[in-house]
Amino acid sequence: MTAERSPHHLDDDAAQRLLQLVGDLLCVCREGRVDWINAGGAHMLGAAADDLIGQPFVELLHPDHAAALSSGLEPLLAEPGGAPLMLRRRDGDVVAAVVRFHPASDGSVLVHARDLTGRYPAADSLITAVNRLEERARELTRLSRLSSLSARVFETASEGIIVLDTDLRITAVNPAYTEITGWPASEVLGRKPPCLLDPEQSEATQLTFEAARTTGRWRGERWSKRRDGERYAERLGVSTVLDEAGQLTHYVVVFSDITARKVDEERVRKQANYDTLTGLPNRALFLDRLNQAVSNAQRTDQMVGLMFIDLDGFKLVNDTLGHDMGDLLLQEAGRRLSNCVRSGDTVARLGGDEFTVVMPNLGAYQNAPTVATRILEALRKPFDLAGKEAFVSGSIGITVYPDDARDAQTMLKNADAAMYRAKEHGKANFQFFTADMNAAIEERLAIKNSLSKAFDRDELMLYFQPKLDLAARTVTGVEALLRWNAADLGMVSPAKFIPIMEESGLIGRVGEWALAAACRQVRRWRDAGLPAIRVAINLSVRQLRQPGFVDLVEKALDTAGIDADAIEFEITEGMVMKDADNAVAILRRLSDMGIRLAMDDFGTGYSSLSVLKRFPVDSIKIDRTFISEIGVDSDSHEIIRTIISMGHSLRRRIVAEGVESIEQVRLLERLGCDEIQGYVLAPPLPAADVERFLREVPAI
Repeated sequence: MTAERSPHHLDDDAAQRLLQLVGDLLCVCREGRVDWINAGGAHMLGAAADDLIGQPFVELLHPDHAAALSSGLEPLLAEPGGAPLMLRRRDGDVVAAVVRFHPASDGSVLVHARDLTGRYPAADSLITAVNRLEERARELTRLSRLSSLSARVFETASEGIIVLDTDLRITAVNPAYTEITGWPASEVLGRKPPCLLDPEQSEATQLTFEAARTTGRWRGERWSKRRDGERYAERLGVSTVLDEAGQLTHYVVVFSDITARKVDEERVRKQANYDTLTGLPNRALFLDRLNQAVSNAQRTDQMVGLMFIDLDGFKLVNDTLGHDMGDLLLQEAGRRLSNCVRSGDTVARLGGDEFTVVMPNLGAYQNAPTVATRILEALRKPFDLAGKEAFVSGSIGITVYPDDARDAQTMLKNADAAMYRAKEHGKANFQFFTADMNAAIEERLAIKNSLSKAFDRDELMLYFQPKLDLAARTVTGVEALLRWNAADLGMVSPAKFIPIMEESGLIGRVGEWALAAACRQVRRWRDAGLPAIRVAINLSVRQLRQPGFVDLVEKALDTAGIDADAIEFEITEGMVMKDADNAVAILRRLSDMGIRLAMDDFGTGYSSLSVLKRFPVDSIKIDRTFISEIGVDSDSHEIIRTIISMGHSLRRRIVAEGVESIEQVRLLERLGCDEIQGYVLAPPLPAADVERFLREVPAI
């Protein structure tokens, strides 16, 4: 027995035909792949429906969105309102859409995508449909039937419909008009539309009707007001109705509320062009603005300035205070930068702690330092992060069109290079790009690429520079110094590769390797019967913050089979002062183990008695910049004398590094220096040469 069907029931064939007429994208996915798709969806994606069957749905999305859904569609099934996603057409173009996912009981998922760009409309407008019905009715001379059908459409349509006479007075409105605008029919019939009486809308509305009267129709989008004053977006169509003599008798206005679509469009636009954390333009919008500035400058013969800004010390804030505090700092930094520039300039965040400033119509390159100085001063002020105070500075690279580059990409590369030049000059300053930076850019890139392979190729090694006790004329120890002999670059200077190693995050891994290698080398020298000497190893900030670092040191000593007094760690004042409380705790644990500690580069940072009292250091190394001028500069001589006297009063040994002449040795002896290190004794040596040196120490 066949079940009775509703008079409105559609059989499968009819339903399939109806779905194929829909302009929106409709598809069924099984196990994440397209099982069926309608013609409207295939048209929206620029491909044949058969070519899309079997394709993973995520491959229909923009790569950025596809990556987020690589594990499947489940994250979006719980969003009944849909998600703003970018669809990728076969021709490479993208379509902004609101996509809804509806799971079915059989395990499949129905996907519905509504285009936000307006290029693939879901259906003809209602007024077009009515006109087609009327044309068909006239052909068949069945006007009575048309009138009945039009009346049903008028009453049940979801779009608002207004009929006006030639004086623009309303003669009829449908229920949807009242639902959308809030105006009941009783308050508008016989009157002009409220938008014509509103001073903000009357002129534009009048022009709309004039255009419809001239051409027969007008279509567009605009913002309007409801009865309670709330603004809403509407898609509007105005058509004229003529009698058989061709005379105007009525206007018919059909409109729909597209506020939700406009909100979705704005949300997609924001996501595509603005940084979600700071609200500043992101890389995409920044490049667009920079390209526009360069194009305009080409036409007007103007200059364009570009600044690349990196926040010095931001990683320390992130590591010590946490990423939440780091986010607050970035937000405040973005606000400060925006307050330092002109209204026509663009401040953007490229990512991380990197910002840019585009300065169109710069006028003269001399104007850029004024802005840069203002930015440096703004960043220098303390940051209040939820009650915690933090300090950062800025390194700024500046490049100018057309002097340095003639396209946006080259300008960005040049400004980045100039920023690194600012860091090399001590940070917290700005530097202009110069042509000789091109070679430095290429070299830096080559070093960065090769560093990632240095471990696999076993290219890293330790050299050792001896230290001499001036009183006993005996070698007390050696300092382990990292060297890199790259297969494709040869011997690379530590001054070049260590900063890049720190930026790339390799310094922690390298520090662990250097510690183990130094301990093994001590074991070999002792097994060879050489005098017991101590190996000094430089510590990095990252190692001090590394969880379990003390345990790592104990393991390296145990593995090599040596005592703690066989090694020494060298630290810098600036390094430990950035995270003083944690550094003191770690250094005391190392000192309690029997490991000696040396304060390196003393005199260049926060040198004071309080620093020496607070940290458990055994020796002080006077920075080489003072030693190089000891015989020619009275100030350097007095600084060295003061450091030696102060160190001895606190029972610290004093080591002078960078000693290069016998004259310097004699002066240091007279001042009471305990040890020396430098080329006058020996340069950094490979391990094999250290053995020969220890057996035949040169007389000084």
